[in-house]
Amino acid sequence: MDYKSLFYSFLFAVAAFAYYILHKLWLNNIKEKEGAFFKPDISLKSITDWIIIIGFAIASIIYFIKAFG
Repeated sequence: MDYKSLFYSFLFAVAAFAYYILHKLWLNNIKEKEGAFFKPDISLKSITDWIIIIGFAIASIIYFIKAFG
């Protein structure tokens, strides 16, 4: 078992979860201030945030498989 890869897997999972929480907090803050931002900017930011979250999750899975493979 590769403990370094397992550690990276754990870190990527924590990073994905933390980024998800930050995204939800940002989205709730934006909804409170509806008129302050353009909707296309909010949509683009949401898409990029989800791409980052999914990337962290995939990296976590890859390192987890690498740790036991």
